[in-house]
Amino acid sequence: MTSPLQRRLLLPAVALLAVLLTGLAIVAAANADDAKPSKRTTQRLVVRGDATVADAQCPAGICIALTDATFRGTPVGTGAYTGNLELAVADAFPNGEGGVCAPIRGTIVLGEGSPNRLDLAVAGDSCQDGAGNPSTTSFTGLARFVVKHGTGAYARASGGGIATFLEDAGDHDRMTLIGTITR
Repeated sequence: MTSPLQRRLLLPAVALLAVLLTGLAIVAAANADDAKPSKRTTQRLVVRGDATVADAQCPAGICIALTDATFRGTPVGTGAYTGNLELAVADAFPNGEGGVCAPIRGTIVLGEGSPNRLDLAVAGDSCQDGAGNPSTTSFTGLARFVVKHGTGAYARASGGGIATFLEDAGDHDRMTLIGTITR
């Protein structure tokens, strides 16, 4: 038989033990959820694209539209894309060959017009190849890209990487994207 004093001490101890066991059960359940494999996977992203360049004056300097554009790559397959970039002419700097370079930024939309679209933000520099009249020479652009938004198969996608843009004197652009995508 227990005394009244022992019962008064025993009840809080049992309550404390119950709280501790409940807490341990919650922690174990949370750890079990963390141990489950993630449904999101990261893959290498490699895309090649061909487009026609249309230049126009805009407040930032020169606005560049990539039109009649098609891409192919992994894991994205093939399709149409668009690009809208701004060349910050006011921030131009020498290319070391008598020509110019300038910062470039904008967006690329892979899968334009399809339910599986991937929107990329692009920022970097574009440099004239050599010297001469910029409107009749080629350019090389190097930039970083970040996945900003996706739809369909790319909903909730994230990722990023490096982009190159090779524009010839005839206003044809060859784009390459190399990076990763997580979805």
